[in-house]
Amino acid sequence: MIKNKLLALGAAVLLSVSLASHANQAVDAETSARPTAPATNVNMFDPNYWTAAFTAPDQPAISTEPTFNAAHPGAWMQWIDPKTHIPTHMTFMNPKIYAQFMQPQFYMEFMKPENMMAWMNPASYQAMMDPQTMTYWINPASYMHMMDPAMYQETMNPANYMSYLNPATYAAWMGTLTCDPENPNKTPSWFGYGC
Repeated sequence: MIKNKLLALGAAVLLSVSLASHANQAVDAETSARPTAPATNVNMFDPNYWTAAFTAPDQPAISTEPTFNAAHPGAWMQWIDPKTHIPTHMTFMNPKIYAQFMQPQFYMEFMKPENMMAWMNPASYQAMMDPQTMTYWINPASYMHMMDPAMYQETMNPANYMSYLNPATYAAWMGTLTCDPENPNKTPSWFGYGC
């Protein structure tokens, strides 16, 4: 009984060390390009079909820029669209991007009329209305990327948490880095310009 618990604990520690040490290694495009699971030929008994979902996306997966505009339906369609789901999922597994949710310009997007009107536009929902999207999501291999260890490597990389330990990050959110209210390039902060 104790031996089994020690073996399970040892395996968990080795897996964590393995994933954490691999998180800082660069992967070239040639080795990361693997075939994707086809959306139309469903064969649940083929093991290759299930593991083909462990793919690296064609575009860069990790973005540190605030790219998720929750006030616009196009951002939510990125989760539904099969072509952008895996890169979007991998981007959200990087804790570095969560800083965008703590900045006032993220919430100011909800006040823009063009974002409100986009919710009324049926063209905003074309990815959801595409029959190939439904075909993709009823495919069991579409969900296998959640078991891919590469999905969680950015979460275990300590470098992605360093911006939260930097006092300059919080000073920027408070508007205390510059004291120039006339600067059009300065992003708004929670407490004005700190002057």
